[in-house]
Amino acid sequence: MLASSRRITRAGFFILFLLAPLLDLFRLDLNRGHFVFLTMDWTLGLNPQTSELSPSAITLHLLLRLGLPILLTLGVLLWVIWRWGRIYCGWLCPHFSMVEWIDGLMARWLGRRSVWEAASSPRRSGARLVMSLVVLGGSALWAVTLLTYLVPPVPLWTGLFSLDLPTWHWFFFGIGTALFCIEFALARHFFCKYGCAVGIFQSLIWAANRRAMVIGFKRERARDCRDCNACDRACPMRLPPRGMKRHKITCTQCGVCVQTCQQVQAANPKGALLHWVSGDEAVKMDKQPGTLITVLEKD
Repeated sequence: MLASSRRITRAGFFILFLLAPLLDLFRLDLNRGHFVFLTMDWTLGLNPQTSELSPSAITLHLLLRLGLPILLTLGVLLWVIWRWGRIYCGWLCPHFSMVEWIDGLMARWLGRRSVWEAASSPRRSGARLVMSLVVLGGSALWAVTLLTYLVPPVPLWTGLFSLDLPTWHWFFFGIGTALFCIEFALARHFFCKYGCAVGIFQSLIWAANRRAMVIGFKRERARDCRDCNACDRACPMRLPPRGMKRHKITCTQCGVCVQTCQQVQAANPKGALLHWVSGDEAVKMDKQPGTLITVLEKD
């Protein structure tokens, strides 16, 4: 249920990410010099008549046009992050969706989910060609999509297929594709952990709330998974799901580790060892020993 729900939200948001500029739902049009939001021009509303207003009236005008929408949006986002952490990353972020998709294809074709990991199964014939095309295609799609947020999308796509674009469009497209190729092929997880400003901001806010939702581990049953590290291997961010909160500050709340533990422990009448906790349970969990080895040694 969790996996299917997350698959729906990620797919829906990824499609929205691709179509939003085409539908004029949100973009910054450099040709017009302002934002477009829900098909309407979003400007500061400054014109020759505005200059005749008093400074206080202009300040109020800017507050209502710009300050208030930003403050309300930021307030909602901070509240969500404070309670649930990087839930945007795990359930909506189109970049993280691409990361997990490439992970899955690498595991299927190369026998490993990253070029930095040892292979766990034989590599398929033609795997390098397939993964090269996937990375190149995904990178090109991302580069041109980002460009549609800055220039009119229809002329851009038309010019791309007819090979008739302004020079700076080609530079943006070429450099963007090259950078995304490097990132998607070699540094997907490193970027999500250390390079994404949005992700780092969420991690810091979430870490400050000791009662926030986090993956809990039933340490009293640690011996049930003494010889199992399936959750560690499954985590898209390469984090220790059984560790303390400070050891998994970049957790995206995707729940893959919980789902994996449920599958591994399906025959165990006591159920899975990983589960969601919040409030007092989250505080209590973070006071306990931080690693599985520590728990086993304590026993």
